[in-house]
Amino acid sequence: MARKTQSQSVGRIAAFVSSYSNTGTGNGYKNAIESFLRCMNDLPKKSEDGTKGNYDYEVLFDKYLADKKRDHDEDFTKFANCLKAECASLLSARQRMTFARRILEDNGAKFKGKTVRDLKREMKGGAGTVDKVMTAKVIDSALKELDVKGRALVLTLASSGARLNEILSLKLSEIDFESHPVKLTLRNTKNKQTRFTFISTEATQCVKAWLDKRDQYLVGASRRNAGLVRAGICGEKDKDSDLLFPLTDSAVNALWENALKAAGLYSQDEQTGRNQYRIHSFRKFFISQLSMAGQKTLAEHLAGHTGYLDGSYRRIDEEAAGKAYLAVQHVLTIGIPPEFRERATELNSKLKIQGESIEGLRAMNEKLASQMVKLEGHNMELEEKISKIEDEQARIRTQKSVFDTLMENDPETQKVLLRLIKDQLTQI
Repeated sequence: MARKTQSQSVGRIAAFVSSYSNTGTGNGYKNAIESFLRCMNDLPKKSEDGTKGNYDYEVLFDKYLADKKRDHDEDFTKFANCLKAECASLLSARQRMTFARRILEDNGAKFKGKTVRDLKREMKGGAGTVDKVMTAKVIDSALKELDVKGRALVLTLASSGARLNEILSLKLSEIDFESHPVKLTLRNTKNKQTRFTFISTEATQCVKAWLDKRDQYLVGASRRNAGLVRAGICGEKDKDSDLLFPLTDSAVNALWENALKAAGLYSQDEQTGRNQYRIHSFRKFFISQLSMAGQKTLAEHLAGHTGYLDGSYRRIDEEAAGKAYLAVQHVLTIGIPPEFRERATELNSKLKIQGESIEGLRAMNEKLASQMVKLEGHNMELEEKISKIEDEQARIRTQKSVFDTLMENDPETQKVLLRLIKDQLTQI
């Protein structure tokens, strides 16, 4: 039985896993090929004392690849049968088969297309875990059983809509505490495109409390890990980590499940045996809460579901998104009474209606103001015309006055005018 020893160089499995920036995906491949190698060598997953079997999988993998007499199709069929007994569901078994096949093919193994298709068809279906709906009440109960690190992580997940691997790869420099609300810049995303999201005021306060104890935690974790490092079981903890939460996804799942158990809320699916309040349910909580508050588009945008959005919204600026988030962050705040959350939502709806009414009145006022400007312009034109008419009338009155004076006081002028009138009458 091959036992694990401290490797002097990076093996094939480690090299393949390290090519994935997503820790969860890398671990998926690692677990799949280890499962395959145990099956090929008839090794138990657990030792007699119930602890996890500790094998040097790198050595086992090298031996398997070096054996040119192996029938890979036959081996893969055997692996499928092993998975049926080992996995909780056919769905999980099929995914593990896919991961194992990819790492094997990457290292030169060949499979017939028919074998793969037949096994996929055989492993199709199977029961998946039936999740329970994550609620503020469940989160609140679990938070009471967590330390400051766990509370900060849970509230960050619940109020940001981010995936676990996105938060675990979040660096301290990617948190903007000067922004209101506090902004997170997520780079290790599923679609490889950087995006931003926010966390609630409640989560911000808890994150700051965690940062006060983070350095102390890193030192303590390094000390607790020293024995395992000396035994060659794992690597040394990084005391200078720049990550907000220097944890593994398995450690997070463990602390969450322990909190649920302590709160009396842990629930397993009858068929798969898996936790029904999964970490991923925090994303569902985030999206459903914002959607019920009338901000479904904002929820999808911050959660990174860009496929649901039109092009105009994908260009939304951070300031507008932040204001919209602040208006509804109460639905993501866990530590407030439910009736207050409902009342806040009701008031927010009324304010939204009033805001729409005010916007309508503002638009009407702008229209009236525009019309007033036009009327003022018309009035000025009329005033100019009236002024010209009055000037003309004044000129005519002056001429008439002069004429009347001449007619009254100058006999010669009278004679000339009478002669002109007579000539005009004669011509007519």
